Amino acid sequence: PTHNLRFEAGIKQDFVEKIDAPILYSLSGKWKAAEWYSVDVNFSKNFRFPSFNDLYWTPGGNKELRPETSVQTDMNHEFKAGDFRLILSPYYIRITDMIRWLDTGSGYWSPFNTHKVESYGLESQLRYQKNFNENHSIKFTAGYSYTKSVNLETQKQLTYVPLHKFSSNLDYQYRFLRFYAQGMFNGLTYTTTDESRKYAIYPYFVMNTGLSATLMKKYTLGFRVNNITDTIYETMDYYPLPKRNYSINATINF
Repeated sequence: PTHNLRFEAGIKQDFVEKIDAPILYSLSGKWKAAEWYSVDVNFSKNFRFPSFNDLYWTPGGNKELRPETSVQTDMNHEFKAGDFRLILSPYYIRITDMIRWLDTGSGYWSPFNTHKVESYGLESQLRYQKNFNENHSIKFTAGYSYTKSVNLETQKQLTYVPLHKFSSNLDYQYRFLRFYAQGMFNGLTYTTTDESRKYAIYPYFVMNTGLSATLMKKYTLGFRVNNITDTIYETMDYYPLPKRNYSINATINF
């Protein structure tokens, strides 16, 4: 309707052999309320047919899987102040027959339908970027997410979905030299459907840092230290990840 107000709508029908695919739709709108604030809202119905691996992976493929459907809505608030930008995105998703790969207890994983799932939460990101002159630049990003994904039949949090997650990245560049540091915090993560803390993955923090040099705009040499705090952690149950480790890389662009 105006330069600062926009609406969009869409409708789609998929045709899949032997599958009754629903009519899909989407609605969205964006409003730039001020130079420092804008908001957009999205609403859609979605459909996901099982992938080839979902059906036929050996071992574990499940030919009896039903397609996944969902209705979701989200709202993005964007604030600007100088070189800072803050984005807050609450969301809500209602999923029917969600396709999830789960441990069968027989040494392999297999996909199953979870009949009713409700997922909601908040995703946020803070950005700062500044060029001081032709030689110096700095970039900082930090993100936090809160995710509540519940099996409505059991009222339990889904496995391997942490409630809290935080990540950050600092990047400083001086002419051809670049220094960066990364950090990630992962909150308590359940690995069983009964929310057992005995078998849960407990919170952990991992940090990486590195240095690189770009020569003649074509050659980049880098050195990186991963997990500098020497944290003992795992993202999948019974699969611990490396402690402090180092890597060297060389890149040629042509």
